Amino acid sequence: MGEIGCGPGDITRDLKAATGAAEAVGIDPSPVMIERATQRHGDDPALGFVEGDGRDLPLADDSRDAVVFHTCLCHVPGPDGALAETRRVLKPGGRLAVFDGDYATTTAALGDRDPVGLAVDHAIANLVHDRWLARSLPARIAAAGFETDRVDAHPYLAEGEAAYFMTLVQRGLAFMARDGLISEPAADAVRAEAEGRVAAGTFFGFISFLSVLATRPAGEA
Repeated sequence: MGEIGCGPGDITRDLKAATGAAEAVGIDPSPVMIERATQRHGDDPALGFVEGDGRDLPLADDSRDAVVFHTCLCHVPGPDGALAETRRVLKPGGRLAVFDGDYATTTAALGDRDPVGLAVDHAIANLVHDRWLARSLPARIAAAGFETDRVDAHPYLAEGEAAYFMTLVQRGLAFMARDGLISEPAADAVRAEAEGRVAAGTFFGFISFLSVLATRPAGEA
């Protein structure tokens, strides 16, 4: 099996363990991530990590039983090319699994012009290539020649320390400071407000995710 956009390789490792696959390869365009994945998981000879672009995979035709995109396609300019490449490398009857955020739903706002919400909005604007991608995923996957087996939505609500959303707040404030939209004292105040909400149990963060399971039709060349 293979994971496209594997980052530090943890998902590749978990997928191999969960599926019982004999071997798995993770592919990522970042040499830093490939080095990190190899350092973290290089002691498993059945796990490999290769630098590569999802739109031009360094894998042979009809060579994989399954390919996974985990919060990856939304970052790819030209995701249809990545889906076409996936179909090429999958064996007939091979499975495709895509899990991605409907990032247009991402919010941490408690009202209009909430500064914490604006920081999260700015993070998504800078980190995600297409925040609407999830809404067209089923149609794109079908157009790439797959048979769709299942489509599900997965709502995520921040809990406890809201670590994921606090990361978005931090990244968003950094981007805003870079763009000259906020001063450092103002950024510190917004950060303190977000932390205060977490401490008080009033922080709200929400995003919906989408998963699609599909198959390359068996018997096709």
